[in-house]
Amino acid sequence: MTNFVILFIVLEYIAITYAFGLIYKLIGWKSSAYIRSNFGWAGYCILGSFGVTFHELSHLVTAILFRHKINEVRLFRPFQGKADGTLGYVNHSWNQKSLYQKIGNFFIGTAPMFFGAGLLFLLLRVAYPAVFVSIAEISDVPSALGAAFMNMLKPSSLLTQWMPIIIVAAIFICPYMHMSWADVKGATSGAITMIIVAVGLSLVSAVIPVYTVAQIQRVMNTFVTYYFYALILGFIMSIAMALCFGLISLIRGKGL
Repeated sequence: MTNFVILFIVLEYIAITYAFGLIYKLIGWKSSAYIRSNFGWAGYCILGSFGVTFHELSHLVTAILFRHKINEVRLFRPFQGKADGTLGYVNHSWNQKSLYQKIGNFFIGTAPMFFGAGLLFLLLRVAYPAVFVSIAEISDVPSALGAAFMNMLKPSSLLTQWMPIIIVAAIFICPYMHMSWADVKGATSGAITMIIVAVGLSLVSAVIPVYTVAQIQRVMNTFVTYYFYALILGFIMSIAMALCFGLISLIRGKGL
């Protein structure tokens, strides 16, 4: 019997990524506008010296993992970027006949979100191990997330040595972890290939042992759940950073 659960999980993963990609894009655009308004291009570049570099490194590492050919890398170009609006880029190419490399386009394009939200998640997980319950055992992710943040906002949590590190990481990473339109274009080509492969796997699932299919589904579901959890954390911290930069802009009389 054909099992389309694998296809549904892949579609869910892609949909979640694009939904948060749009949200991160809007928040990142607003945060960037506040930063430039408050601190000028020099201030924007000072923050971007880490954030943009981290953004491009995430593309580079993922491209290497998917065996793409790296043609040119510019991790940070503030002077040229002022003229053309591009602070960094990774130029890569791939074998059109390789499914692995074509699927890689999706992960390469979405890497800044994955790495950015993932790093913030890991920092919070290490800083507050008692707060974060194993997500594999959570049936209600929103409730678990709410409880985690309520615990983190306690005075005893806010005064730990980790909080300044987390705040600094959020300031440098959040405004720059969204996808550019070029990233979206590249990711879409990979997403289409992923869907085609998922359809194929679903069709042949009828001849694959039920236990094997169940294991694949379990691994995929766990990954998507952790991914969703990390993206929500990244969203909350991005909103917090945008509000902080917006408040500075309001105090300085520059408006919102």
